[in-house]
Order: sequence, then structure tokens, then C-alpha cells
Amino acid sequence: MTRPLRRLLLPLVLVATLLTVTPVAAVADGPASRRPGVLRMQTVPPLAGVQVTVDGTTVRSDTHGRIAVRVRNFLGLADRIVVASAAVSPDRRVVFDRFRGSPDAGVRRVVEVGLRTVRRVSWSFVERLGTPVPVERITTMRLRSSTGEIHELSGADLSRPRWVAESRTQQGPLGLASKQLYYVVDSVVVDGTSVVNRAAQRFVPWDRQEWVIELLFFKVTFSATDMIFSRQAGGGVVLTRADGRVERLGFAADGTVLVPDLPRGTYEVKVAGGGVSFGRPVSISRDQQVVLSLISPLDLSLVVLGVLTVALGLILVGRPHLCRTLVRPRRPSWLRLPRRRRTAAIGAGAPDQPVPAATAPAARPPVANGAAAGAPAGGVRRTDGRRGAAVAVAALLTLLAPLPVADRPASAGTPTRTAPAGPPDTTLPWAAVPPDTATPWVAVPPPVAAAAPTPSGASAPVPVLAYYYIWFNPTSWNRAKTDYPLLGRYSSDDTEILRRHVRMAKAAGIDGFLVSWKHTPQLDARLAALVDVARRENFKLGIVYQGLDFARDPLPLATVRADLGHFADRYATEPVFDIFDRPVVVWTGSEKFTAEQIDDTVGEARRRLLVLGNAKNVDTVADTRGVLDGQAYYWSSADPVEEKTDRKLAAMSEAVKRTGGLWIAPVAPGFDARMIGGRRDVDRRDGDTLRASFAAARRSAPDALGVISWNEFSENTHVEPSERHGETYLGVLADLLGRAVDHDVLVESHATSDEKPWGLPAWAALLSTVAVAAVPPLWLVYRRRRARSAVTPPTQRGAAPQVDPVDL
Repeated sequence: MTRPLRRLLLPLVLVATLLTVTPVAAVADGPASRRPGVLRMQTVPPLAGVQVTVDGTTVRSDTHGRIAVRVRNFLGLADRIVVASAAVSPDRRVVFDRFRGSPDAGVRRVVEVGLRTVRRVSWSFVERLGTPVPVERITTMRLRSSTGEIHELSGADLSRPRWVAESRTQQGPLGLASKQLYYVVDSVVVDGTSVVNRAAQRFVPWDRQEWVIELLFFKVTFSATDMIFSRQAGGGVVLTRADGRVERLGFAADGTVLVPDLPRGTYEVKVAGGGVSFGRPVSISRDQQVVLSLISPLDLSLVVLGVLTVALGLILVGRPHLCRTLVRPRRPSWLRLPRRRRTAAIGAGAPDQPVPAATAPAARPPVANGAAAGAPAGGVRRTDGRRGAAVAVAALLTLLAPLPVADRPASAGTPTRTAPAGPPDTTLPWAAVPPDTATPWVAVPPPVAAAAPTPSGASAPVPVLAYYYIWFNPTSWNRAKTDYPLLGRYSSDDTEILRRHVRMAKAAGIDGFLVSWKHTPQLDARLAALVDVARRENFKLGIVYQGLDFARDPLPLATVRADLGHFADRYATEPVFDIFDRPVVVWTGSEKFTAEQIDDTVGEARRRLLVLGNAKNVDTVADTRGVLDGQAYYWSSADPVEEKTDRKLAAMSEAVKRTGGLWIAPVAPGFDARMIGGRRDVDRRDGDTLRASFAAARRSAPDALGVISWNEFSENTHVEPSERHGETYLGVLADLLGRAVDHDVLVESHATSDEKPWGLPAWAALLSTVAVAAVPPLWLVYRRRRARSAVTPPTQRGAAPQVDPVDL
């Protein structure tokens, strides 16, 4: 090759080399997201075995949930990453949820992969003592998750494992976070009744796959006694369950029948065999003995005899001459003395013919009512009729109350003298001195029943109302609580819990609840359920309107006005709220407004409601004079032992009553709000604090006592039976109110002694039968006497009466 040609090729080679090398250098020096690299990911929650595919390369996470996969670049990774929804273990599945931000940022940091997990769980059922319950006895079960997901199970689903949501991810300030879910048991239906407390049992699938659900089964013994003679009776019981199924159970040799696993609920029970028995509803919520009454044939015979006795007595009331005949039977004819036949003039009473002295009637003895001798003969008949009625009533009472009555001992002051065997001289008055002694006849009054022993506390003469809260959800017990109810961590949606609270309060002497409420759909529904329970249980309610928000700031006055109007429209005429002449509403937060603002807000509502304020001092009471109907001081943090609380309560009472308002005085067992930011702690002193607070409130002469509280567990003022205190403080309150309450009734509100049967009690049924049987004879006697008085002219004063032939 010639030298010039070589000189020409050398530059060409250099140019080609530059053209070949230049693109590679440009890529190597370009942005990092365009270069290949390793993508690092972290699963949330950290789980092993999570499968991720990127650009056709599939990898799995390690035991810490870490993933590393090589990619050609970091552009558009969100469309190139595939997180498979698959099982990471035999009982757990994962479902892709979200990335934190854009995965393209994985070139600079670890990409977080949020996963939702699903867990396979199973369950079994046991009684309270751990005895397994066959799943065949379960009709339905309802599970509810913390996110509101509902699982309704029945049939074969009750025995199969189920996949449920276990966790989900949420975006937080520091990245993705996994939140574990939990499930509560809303209901388990056996024989037509739920045998669990709603939301009382909680299960976390992340922690436990095998759930053991405790069912409320109880041991119940049934027996029957004769209604009057209190002896064993009947051959068994007929038990009607909530689902309508009827079961006949025979008595054993000891006259009882034991049902060892009766589900909680209400049953209708009656005695089978041996007489007449009426169905009686019995609520079962604890191990107990149920004694039923049976009307035996002997009882029925006594009833018939009582009806016949009343009928005979009423007949004698209408016919006094029959009564005289029975008392003074007619003598045989051969013993009768001959009597002169009276002339017709005696009966006619002719004024012109004198009456011979031999035939003149004897002077009439003075009658008891002071009437003159010429009074109408009907008065005598009425007196005889009243005596006959008294005899009939006495005979009936003797029949229906055969128990002997102890003689009352004579008074130690004046000696008494019993009446002689023969009839006393009727001419002597009852208190006159008999001729043979100086000891007067003394009328001994009938025995008076001895007064029942009173408990240590006197019965409160004013209504006793307990502040009651319907805000509780299952999650409410996870915050700021040091004590929990004996009934479990309940929800205020549970009607059974509401019913138990009402019955427990009634057993302790509480007359009603002051219910904390504001107008929201949830609280409206809970209030309506409580009103229905209170109506059935004959229990009273008032309202504490929460006029403050969560930050303790007052609600707008327009909201207060609208809410009170809504309450008045719905409940102003409801008898449950009839504590005073109108429903009571305590407005919390009213002290933050002027009198003019209060009057403008509640002036219309006060026509149908009694609106009370929540003043905390005398000055506030004076400022709201005339625009409120009274004050209810919510003073839960007072220490009546160490401080002079009675002086302030007396001053508040005087200020309220000066304007004619209602005064509800506070009573509290103690106080501890340190879990919610408070600093004050008032020790309960084993009930001494409650006793001192009760005494101070009573001395202020209140119109009602406001017990703070039934179930305020955040401030620890509750008297509801709890895990920490048991039923101690409800028992102390019952003693202060003069109630001797069985401790079982305080906790187990379904005691049979507190039930209200749908029919009449046995004694009431007997008395009603007698009364109904007595109506026709009474009506006939009444009609006959009216007819007789209408046709018989009044007897002329001074004329001789007609002589009844029977007297001859």
C-alpha cells in the first residue's frame, strides 16, 4: 500500500473508533435510573416466602421479608413488578396492597411492599367450666371484625375452618405500617337464644388460629310445690324453649329435675300433672333453682268453697230474715205459746182508733246510729245487710288466710279483763264499769303486725338517679381503664347489657338513670333501646345533654336548640321520663353562656321539658335565675371526708330553691382520672367516701340524688359491679337506700324473684276468681234492693210496724 493511502486510512480508523466508543460512554455517564442495578424491597409485614417477579425474574423474600432482584433499569417499575397473591404457609395467604411512594425510587432506597394477609382460623365451643359443646347444638354464629366485616355462619360452615382477614397496611409518617385485625363474637344462637355476651370475646388471628368460644350454659334445677300447702307437687315440668321447641322433663324421686346445660335465655315453664299450672316465663343467667307453683285439686276445692261461701253470704245480705232464721231456728209447734191475733188496724195504722195497751208494741230500743224510733224499717235492713256482708267477708278472709295469728300481749299499763262466758248486760256501755268489779271493760285493739327491721340506712324520700353512659364500644375499653365491668367489656348496643344494668340498679334501690346523650344516629338508636328496656322494667330515665365536644368546648347554640327540640318531639310524652311533671334534661356546658343566650336557646324547649343547668358555684346559679328550671351539680371529684363539701352543697341548694328550681345533689364513691390527664385522686375508703357523700347530699335537702356514676370507668366513679371492686359499692348504696338485696341479684339480674310474669300470680288468680263469682249475686242484690225501695212507701213516724209472719 502506498504511503499516501496509508495516511488516508489512519484518520478513517480513528473516526470509526470514536463513533463506536462514544455511545457506550454516553450510557455509562447517563442518569442512574437508566442504568441496570439491584432492586431491594422490604415486605410489610415482614414475611418469608413472598414471591415477586420483575422482568421475568422471580425471587422470594427471606425470613425477614427482604427481597433483592437485579433489574435492567429503574424506570416504570410499578408496571413491571408483580407481587403474587399466594400462600406463604399452609394457614396464611398474602395479597398485594400498596407500595410506599413510587418503586422507581428503589435506585436510592429500599422499596416497601405493603401486604394484606389472610389467615385460616378454626374454633371450638365450650361451656363456662370448659366442657366441650357439640357444634351440632349451634344454630348460627355471627363474627364481626374491627373493620366492620361480618361473617354469618350456619350449618356446615360452623365446623369448617375459615379464611379471615388478618392484617392490612396503612400509610404512616415513617412509612407503611401493618395493622392487625381482631374479631368479636356478636352472637351464638342455641335453641333460639344467644348464649354469649355481645362483643365480650375478642380474638386476634395474628396471635391465635384456634379460637375457643365460651358459651353461657347453666345448671338449673326445677321443682314444684302446692300453691297453698307448700308441699311437693306435680310429676314434672313442660319447658318451652325460645325457638318454640317443647320438652317434657319428669321429676326424680326427690321431686326435682336437673338440666345441666340449659342455654342462657328466657323460657316458659309450667308444671305437668297433679293439678293446674299456668305458664311462667323464667330468665336463666346463672346456676339456680326454680320453684314453680301448682294449683292442686285440694286448692281448687278450697276455691270453690270460698266462692260458695261468698255467694251464700251475699244471699243472706239480701234476705235478712233468712239470716235471723239461721241464727234463731223456729221452735216446734208444741212449744210455741198461744198469741193473740193482731187486728188489721195495727198494720194499717189508722189514726182514729186507739190501740189497746195489751196489743201496743213494746218500745223500740235505741238504734246504734241514733235514729228515732220511727225511723224507716229499711234502716234496720241496711244494718242487718252490713252485718251479713261483714260476716261473709270475714269468712272469706278466714278461708284464704288460714295461718294462725299470735295473740297480742296485754299492755303493761292498764290491766285488761276478758269478757265473761255469758253475754254482758247490753244496757251498759262498752266502757262502763260492771256492777261486780271496778275493773272497766277495755276494748283490745286488733293485733298489729310488727314493723320490719330496717337496714342500717334510711330509705331515701326523693328519687335516686344514677348517671349512665351509652358511649361504650368494644374498643372503648382499650383506653384509660384500670377496672372493667363484671359483665365483660360490653358494647352499649347490646340490649341484654342494658336490661341487666336496669335490673341491677333496681335491686339496689336506684329509681332511674340520667343518660348521657347527644343527637347522633348511634346514640339515638341506643337511647331508643334503653327506653324500650326501661318501659318493660318500670324504670325511669332522664337526660344529660352533652353540650360540650371532645375538647370541652361548647357546641353551637343552634345545635343545642335543634337537639333539644328533637328530643322533645320524640320523648316529651313518654312515661319513662315521667320523674317529675316533665322530662328532665341536664344541659352540660350551660354555664359557659349568658342568661340571654340560654333563654333564647331553651325557651321553647322548656314548655315541654325541665331544662336544668350544670352550674358549679352560687354565682352561676344566680346569673341563670329564671332561664333554667334548676341545677344538677356534677361534682364527682369532691372528697366529703377531708373537705367540707356539705357547706357548698347547702349553699347551692339554697340558691337554686330561692328561684323555685329543682336541685339534684351529687353522690360519688370516689374519683381517679389520672389515666386521662387528671391529677386528683379521691380514695374510696372501702365505702366510707360514698357514705359521707350520701350524707352530705341528703343534708342539702335535694329534690333528687344524682349518683356519680353507674359506669364512668375512665374517672373511676362507677358503682357498677366490676373486676376490681366486685359488687361492694352497689351493696353500700343499697344499704344507704334501705334495701336488703341478695348479692346474687346485684350481679345476676335475671333472678326469678325479679321476673314479671305475663299472667296473674296464683293468689291474684284465686282472688280474681272469687271476685268474678261475687259480681252476679251483688248485682242481683243491688237490683232487688233498688226495686224494693222503689215500691215500698216510707213507714209513718209513730205507727206500728208490720209483723213478719216468720217472727210469730
